[in-house]
Amino acid sequence: MRRVVITGMAPVCSLGSDHEEVFRNLCEKKQNILKIEKNTPMKETLITNYFVPYPEFDDSRYAQKLAQVKKRGAKSAYTAVYAALKALEDASIEKPDDDTMVFIGVGAPTMYEISKQILKSEHLNKIDAMGVLMAMQSSIAAWISIVLGIHGKSAVLSMACASGTESVGMGYENILNGKCDMALCGGSDYLTDDNLTLLKGFENLKAISDDKEGLSLPFSKERSGFLFSEGSAAVLVVEELEHALKRGAEIYAEITGFESSSDGYSVVSMHEDGRIIKQMLRKLIGDKKIDYYNAHATGTRLNDEVEAGVIQELFGDKETQPAISATKAFIGHTLGASGAIEIAVCADSIRHRKVHGNICKDVMDNLNYESQTRDIDVDRAVSASFGFGGHNAAVMIERYK
Repeated sequence: MRRVVITGMAPVCSLGSDHEEVFRNLCEKKQNILKIEKNTPMKETLITNYFVPYPEFDDSRYAQKLAQVKKRGAKSAYTAVYAALKALEDASIEKPDDDTMVFIGVGAPTMYEISKQILKSEHLNKIDAMGVLMAMQSSIAAWISIVLGIHGKSAVLSMACASGTESVGMGYENILNGKCDMALCGGSDYLTDDNLTLLKGFENLKAISDDKEGLSLPFSKERSGFLFSEGSAAVLVVEELEHALKRGAEIYAEITGFESSSDGYSVVSMHEDGRIIKQMLRKLIGDKKIDYYNAHATGTRLNDEVEAGVIQELFGDKETQPAISATKAFIGHTLGASGAIEIAVCADSIRHRKVHGNICKDVMDNLNYESQTRDIDVDRAVSASFGFGGHNAAVMIERYK
């Protein structure tokens, strides 16, 4: 029986580009929220005044390897390649196996590149030579394979907010089934453009928080939606256990389960009884004790109510529930990368025996959802993601023994 472990992690988001830094900032409940500038074209029609900025990072360490994608690729591809290089360095891998697979989750179109080409076409009657390739979502995974010079399966998975989780799951299953010994899995999205098109679109769907301080308040009675992020990238190195042990790798955690499903109900809303999600999580967890649950927790009224109900049905009352965290309240909703970031958070929670606190007001009844960071022996954790279209995915990871 093959086993699958996580040996490298690189979440590149508003709280940092190193997983230790990101986890530390989460435990300190830090945020990086900016106010929308008054001269933004769509500002007058927006209800929300806040967003989470795209991460800034020093790419000089990998400048030579990044040069081609930085010049010819979309910003989401460039950041994804940076995250892949950083994850490999974190895993102490100079050159991945030739048949290493790449699975990258993408939640939305490359809005910046598409809008830029549309404007050029309208006003100058031309587009850039690389315009089409920059707009292609598949190019994100392709660029990772090109820069690293690897030849295993390379794919982009687009399952809305569940994309990053599904990508890690795909890497896990391919290693488990013997199709490769190593995979680079994660997600990447650059979600903004000059007009904040996606932000306005999500606002029209009543999914964006209208809190006066720009807060997202998952599982609180005052919740009104998520905090929009301009995007992020995250890549995890996932390996077959013996392959990792042979090279003396540090093992962060072991992936012990993955499940995904479809509500088959609505392109926007979760099914109100949550039964498909509950079935999926029950299949994933079985009779195992879960110490930590990193929730999808977008802070929208319906989604949080459904997820809270599923938690209560699966785990019982507050006293018997695992510790619950909502990472999106701090880093914003990064769509394609969010699930991969949250799996990295679970791995660091296991390593540091700690779960980060939450932003709370009047918390919904009967949930083990605390405001303060807590020291807890986390031996087994679940990260769950639920996306538009009814796309559901969840990964279970455990302390490596």
